[in-house]
Amino acid sequence: MDNKSGGTMPASTKRMRTSADSYSRKRRVGVWLARCVLAVGFLAGLYFSVVPMGRAQARAVLILPDLLSASLPPWQAPAAEPISSVQTTMTSSTGTVYLDIYSPTARPPVVPGAWEGMLFIPGVGDERFVPQVVNLSKALARIGIVTMVMTTPALIANRLDVNDENAVVQALHVLQRWPGVDPKRVGFFGVSGGGALLSFAAADPRTEGQVAFVALIGSYFDATMLLENIGRRAQVVNGQMEPWQPTDYTLEVLTETLVPVLSNTDASLLLQAFGSGQEKPLSPDQVAQLSPGSQAFYHLLAGDQPGHVRANMAAMPAAAREHLADLSPSRVIGNIHAPVYLLADRNDQFVPASQSVSFAAALASLHRPYDFAEFGIFQHAEVRSNLSISPQVLGDSWHLFLLLTKALQVGT
Repeated sequence: MDNKSGGTMPASTKRMRTSADSYSRKRRVGVWLARCVLAVGFLAGLYFSVVPMGRAQARAVLILPDLLSASLPPWQAPAAEPISSVQTTMTSSTGTVYLDIYSPTARPPVVPGAWEGMLFIPGVGDERFVPQVVNLSKALARIGIVTMVMTTPALIANRLDVNDENAVVQALHVLQRWPGVDPKRVGFFGVSGGGALLSFAAADPRTEGQVAFVALIGSYFDATMLLENIGRRAQVVNGQMEPWQPTDYTLEVLTETLVPVLSNTDASLLLQAFGSGQEKPLSPDQVAQLSPGSQAFYHLLAGDQPGHVRANMAAMPAAAREHLADLSPSRVIGNIHAPVYLLADRNDQFVPASQSVSFAAALASLHRPYDFAEFGIFQHAEVRSNLSISPQVLGDSWHLFLLLTKALQVGT
């Protein structure tokens, strides 16, 4: 019967109308969801590309896998941005300085309009070609940070030279003038002994207001305190003395660093004992050939008189003690105004973690911006190999992500 005459609507027609209404509702819900997804996507894209914190978080996520490995992770390879690398040199008061610069090949983004810069000293020695250093430098370039890796003749010779501060200042100015780099957004990244040189440069009046941040891994704070740790074969942790055993390489670097202020005879014997990267104790007759001051230095390095550390420190040649003081970031910390980010290996045998603890405590007492974290995933400044997923690894990775985000946000 026809509906217009008041009859009942056929069941098939009811089903069709119900189906159409259901489809219409689903379509409206689908359109609404699509709009929400697009809105969220737009806001997320805006946050991660324009907002400084968002940009820092996005880049920290991208950089973290490269920091934890010696090669580009396979999942990143298809989308990896092309970069360029340039090797060049410059002349400083201490000789030829070697610079490896890794840069993005694309144009700088519209916001903020220029690339960030990072001056990177990967430690004592010529570490420029270590796979993890190369991979990290390339990864930084891929996320928009022009990275300049530098080393000096003294570092290549396994020696620290306070005069290399001038080379760091020069390199900073070269990086600030590099094409596409915003000179106001250049930070420092130092590993081990390289951190001391960057600390000196960050405190230099010639760089005042020009360093965005200072990030240090496994660096030392006070060279005199470091030699005392070596002499005692111990460090202070939470107010308690704990055993600590330095590597032979740490002994070599300290020997190479201090022998220039000693006599040729003393220098030759000390280099024989500690200068090869493998400790070779001197015989009693050879020790007797050293001057009293150099004998004290020998016993500190050998760690064979842990109960006489203060006496041996006092007996060292005045020039050697002054050299240690000059090489200590502790003497310039009052002039470092950039935010400092400290990372330390809890079980570091190259530089005791207590050095970073002292660095952080000094910054806190001066009310300077800083952050500090100890990690178990590092071996000095390199990530330990064959790490398996564990609460410690996950926790350290999370803390590393937070620290990266803070440092990258300052640069942003």
